[in-house]
Amino acid sequence: MNQFLKHIISLVITTLPLYLFAQNTYNFSGVVEHIETKDQIGLVAIQLLELNRWTTSDLNGEFNFDDIPEGIYTIQASCLGYERYEKPVEIKRNIASYNISMEVSSLGLNEITVVARENTSLSSSSTIENVAIEHSQPTSLSDIMQLAPGQISLNPDLSKANQITIRDINTYSGEDRTRPANSNDALGTAIIIDGTPMDNDANMQSVNTTTQGQSNAYSTAGGGIDIRQISTDFIESVEVIRGIPSVQYGDLTTGVVLIKTKSGKTPLKGKVKTDPKIKQVAISKGFLLEGENKGAVNIEFDYTHSYDDLREPASIYKRINGQFGYSNTLFKKHNPLSINFKGNYFRTLDDEKKDPDQRKLERQRERESGLDLKIYGKWSLQKWWLGNLSYNLSGSFKQQNFYNYTLNTTSATPIPTSYLAGEYAVNILPSSYYSELNVDGKPYNYFATIKLDSRWKIGKMSHKVLYGFDWRVSGNNGEGRLYDLTRPPRNAIETRPRAFKDIPASKKLALFAEDRINLPIGTNNLEAQIGIRYNNFLPKGIFSTNGFNALEPRINVAYKITDNDTKRILRNLTLRGGFGKTSKTPTMLHMYPDAAYIDKLSFNYSPELIVSTTEVIEDTSNPSLKPMSNKKYELGADFNIKGIKFIVTGFSERIRNGYSWEYQYFSINYRKWDDLGKGFLPVFDNGEITYEENGDIRILPYGQENEFERYKSPINNYSVDKKGIEYVINFGRINPIKTELMVDGAYYHIKRSRHAVPFLERITSSYQGDYYPYLSVLPGNSGIITQRLNSNIQTITHIPKLKMIFSLNLQTIWMNKFENFWENESGTPAAYTRGEKNEKLYGQFSAGEIIYVDPVGFYDMDMDYHKWQDKYSYEAPTQLW
Repeated sequence: MNQFLKHIISLVITTLPLYLFAQNTYNFSGVVEHIETKDQIGLVAIQLLELNRWTTSDLNGEFNFDDIPEGIYTIQASCLGYERYEKPVEIKRNIASYNISMEVSSLGLNEITVVARENTSLSSSSTIENVAIEHSQPTSLSDIMQLAPGQISLNPDLSKANQITIRDINTYSGEDRTRPANSNDALGTAIIIDGTPMDNDANMQSVNTTTQGQSNAYSTAGGGIDIRQISTDFIESVEVIRGIPSVQYGDLTTGVVLIKTKSGKTPLKGKVKTDPKIKQVAISKGFLLEGENKGAVNIEFDYTHSYDDLREPASIYKRINGQFGYSNTLFKKHNPLSINFKGNYFRTLDDEKKDPDQRKLERQRERESGLDLKIYGKWSLQKWWLGNLSYNLSGSFKQQNFYNYTLNTTSATPIPTSYLAGEYAVNILPSSYYSELNVDGKPYNYFATIKLDSRWKIGKMSHKVLYGFDWRVSGNNGEGRLYDLTRPPRNAIETRPRAFKDIPASKKLALFAEDRINLPIGTNNLEAQIGIRYNNFLPKGIFSTNGFNALEPRINVAYKITDNDTKRILRNLTLRGGFGKTSKTPTMLHMYPDAAYIDKLSFNYSPELIVSTTEVIEDTSNPSLKPMSNKKYELGADFNIKGIKFIVTGFSERIRNGYSWEYQYFSINYRKWDDLGKGFLPVFDNGEITYEENGDIRILPYGQENEFERYKSPINNYSVDKKGIEYVINFGRINPIKTELMVDGAYYHIKRSRHAVPFLERITSSYQGDYYPYLSVLPGNSGIITQRLNSNIQTITHIPKLKMIFSLNLQTIWMNKFENFWENESGTPAAYTRGEKNEKLYGQFSAGEIIYVDPVGFYDMDMDYHKWQDKYSYEAPTQLW
């Protein structure tokens, strides 16, 4: 039996290539030239899309493909500064003089796109080309994102960290309109530049996770990328994938932003932009190196100066950004190999900031610099089992420093110097003192990926198979938090200085495979993309792990019903659908939070003797922490009604296991010595306090104190349910006024559960003159529901003869509302107010309103759990948001 199977397998392997590709092949070559001057154009990327074959023209504009099977294909040529060329070509003999005529991108062309172009195949996404980017005059990537459907326009503000989200209604934190209130929204958005994902996982710039979690005003630690690092002047195109992405993209939940930077020959270009709050200067040049096969070099420089309010010097932000690039293609005639090298450097130029509202000696400084290096490309091997090999190797190195010198006020607080649990004779912090804090971070990230693809055709069905792996390493070599233990910052008293370089690096391995199928059915066409991604976080081996692993299946299907009969009302209909799972691993801040140090004042006989009891929780991490995940569903339709193009997409997303920081409570029992009158000299020795009275050595009595204490720990206690409809309507061009009219927008319904599971709350009121002896366990499933319906109405007037384009964008938000909820497991309201007769009134409540919630249980001082009963009374009000 085994010999029979071996024989069958051997037969298939030897005959399958002959079966799949037993057909005539031909050479296909030609030249690329300027449509008007007829000058040859070098380093033009040329593709035969259906075969996934590619090459690059040489300095004479010549290109060559060999061994091309007989058939009809789509030839596409693209080059920086030129309009994309795309036409069908039939190959049934050797072709030696095919001519590709390309037009320079110019406002003088008859057709030019200055808006986001919707990709109508498979998953919903938008592509924003360089012309549209330049026309929008963006200050940051968030301005470019506003061109995608569903996004709304906001005033540019670079004075604070900027983050982006996809398919989201940001419930902003305070007056900060550039950062989402919950960091999960930005953490799950992948930003990939030239195939390299930007990584914020090793950002540890926090002061104290035990009381603050990851919340701080100067850092995006534990959240998404600060996109101020990205210069928009270096960008050639941006693709925003809102739907189910290809399995080659991972470590994400909500979507992908693919950025391609400029490569190739470009004229010397300068830019000066100014508005009331932002000043920018940029210069760039791309040139071909003299000689055959020398390649091209690109150099770009950008300087940005921003402030939110001239009266607030602390809001000033200054940054320089430079990029060097080299690109070339070797072996252009046969098996071309592309090589691209990019080096990017950025640095903030902020000096120490002194705000007039600060006290005289207080000051603050935030500095950040970074160097990104990458080499990437593609090798066309064209074997029957392997078409192309794509590679990407990159490294990112940053220097982050936060300095703060500020005044602190305390009341009878022991100096927190002990690292071990126990009782210690200590001193008391002054009631007022200045502290000096340095947070030194040196995060680094390494990324490597190999992707292989091949194509074959069985009958009418064609397959494009993609498979590969990627490997990521994130770490931090910084000195961490540095400060004087005897004069600690007020918000760091519950922890201790910590070196980030002592924290283990985070490692991730992923394997993926995908098949893109195309099947003609009569005059119609079925297209599908089916793939699976395997993630291994903290791997010991390929399939063994120190952390966790997960499978992510993804599928997109589109059925195209082609009908070009202009007499029909409905034509060119495409129905789309998809399902996919994505996930985002926790950051290093989530995996390795700070240790907690609880210092209780056991005896205060200042200045002679102060005794403090220290409780240490060395490990505040959560061993049950899981990756944040998202299940995405999509249904859509693209169609044409009487020349008006419609693109409509409905979606549903279920984000689970989002990261938050919840208080973990424990009962602490410590000794509290009795008060001692004046005039004594107490001594603390061998765990006893003694004093001399009338010549006798006496032992001071003590009692036992029992209190609840707490520290913050990361937890999967955040979930989001999203659903909505996105739409794009293109009414076409009105020739008499040379104007195109478009309408796009979205309706979003987003339900955020900030407490997805029950949580503990300490009651601060006293009980019979002492600490409240119970911890309430409040029901989970509390959060906020937001809804928004918006439209962007765009008119684009293009007059080619004058090389002028004028656009008008009218943004309308038809509906924007939110409501808070707090529900039981059954879905019934859990929160209530009191009526005139003290009756419970359940329902929805506004932000800031004082409400009551009955616990589901409580813990006593021994940390024994008791289920809540109706006979119990609980009248502690809760301010929900």
